[in-house]
Amino acid sequence: MRILAGLALLLAYAVPAAADADLTPLRTLAIQEGGRHKPLDTFARETARRVSGARAFTGGETIGGLDPAEWVISLVSDPRRWEAEPMFRVTHAALRERIVLAAAQDRFSFQELANHKPFLDAADEVRERMRMDPDARLDPIEQEVAGLYGTLSTVAAIFSGEGLRIVPNPAAEDGTWLTVAELGKLEGPAAAGLRDQVGALAVASRAGDRAALARAAGALARTLRGVAPDQYPSASLLEREVRYNRLKPFRLSWLFYLAGFLALLSALAVRTKAAAALGVAFVFAGFALNTYGMVLRTLIAGRAPVTNMYETVVFAAWGAVLLALVFELRSSTRVVTACAAGLGVIALVLADNVPIMDGSITPLVPVLRDNTWLTLHVLTITLGYA
Repeated sequence: MRILAGLALLLAYAVPAAADADLTPLRTLAIQEGGRHKPLDTFARETARRVSGARAFTGGETIGGLDPAEWVISLVSDPRRWEAEPMFRVTHAALRERIVLAAAQDRFSFQELANHKPFLDAADEVRERMRMDPDARLDPIEQEVAGLYGTLSTVAAIFSGEGLRIVPNPAAEDGTWLTVAELGKLEGPAAAGLRDQVGALAVASRAGDRAALARAAGALARTLRGVAPDQYPSASLLEREVRYNRLKPFRLSWLFYLAGFLALLSALAVRTKAAAALGVAFVFAGFALNTYGMVLRTLIAGRAPVTNMYETVVFAAWGAVLLALVFELRSSTRVVTACAAGLGVIALVLADNVPIMDGSITPLVPVLRDNTWLTLHVLTITLGYA
C-alpha cells in the first residue's frame, strides 16, 4: 500500500493539471525553427526552459502561471509587461560575479540584463573572440555569458515578432517561412487578413481570454494551412508532438521503474509473491511507456531515436529492461528485473534532468539521412550498451 501511495504522489507530480480552457489550437500552431517545422508548444517549452533555467525535478516550462504557448503569445502581445518581469534565472555564482549582478539574487528582468553594461561588455568580448577565431574554446564563464546573451536575444526576437516564423511562403526557394514582423510589411488582401487574425490573437492574449485565444489560433491555423498546404505540417503530426510534450512518457516511465524496483526489492527481502508480481507489473508498465515514448519520438522526428546523448541513454535504458524482462519470462528470478529497473531509473532520471542531455528533437544532417546501414549499426551498438 505504501508503494501505491508513493506512486500516486509521483504521478500527481508528473502529469500536468488540465487547463481551464482547451488551448490545443494554440499549441498546435506550426512554427519553423531549428531546421524543422514544430508545434508552437514545443518552441514555447524549449524557450521557457532556457529563460527560467529549469531545475531538476521542478520543471520550468510554466512562467507567470501561463501555458508555455500562451506565454510566448503574451511576449508578443504585451512586451512591456514581460520586459519588467524577473523571469531570467542566472544561477551561476561566478557568472553573477563576473558581470556584477547581485549575489543574493538569481532572477532578473529583460530590462535589467539588456541595459547592464558589465554584461553587455562581457558579451561583446565573447562575440569578438568568436569572430576572430570561430574554433576558439570558451571557458565555463564565457560559455555562460554566451548562453545568457543567446537567450536574451531569443526573447528580444519574440518581443518584436522576428523570432516567430509562422507564415508559410510558397515563393521562397529555400522554403523559409515569414515571421510575424515580416507579415506587417506585406501588401494585399491576403496579408491584411492574416494581420487581422494575428491581431485577434494578440487582443485575446492581452485580455487573458483563453477561449477567445484558442478560437483565434484555430482560425489563424486554418488560414495558414490554406496558404501552402504542401508546406504546412499535418494536424496529426502537430498533435502527436504536443501529446509527447505534455505526457512526458520517459518521466512517467522512470517513475514506474522506481515503483517496480522498490516492490521487487521488498519481495527479495521478505520473499512475498504478491510484492514480486506487483513489482514486475510496474516494470512492464514502465517499459510500455518507455516504448510508447520512443515510438512517438520516432514518428515525430522521422528517424530512429539514437542520434544524440539523450536518445542514446533513453534507448539503452529501454534495451536493458527489455533484456531483463526476457530473462524474467524464462527464469522468474526477479533479481535481473530489479537490477534493470534500478538502471532504468538512473538512466532516465539523468536524461530527464541533466542539462547537457538536451531532449530537443533535431533533424539529421543531410549526409546521415536515408542511410539504412548506418541506422542499423547505431541501433545495434546502442543495444550493446544495454
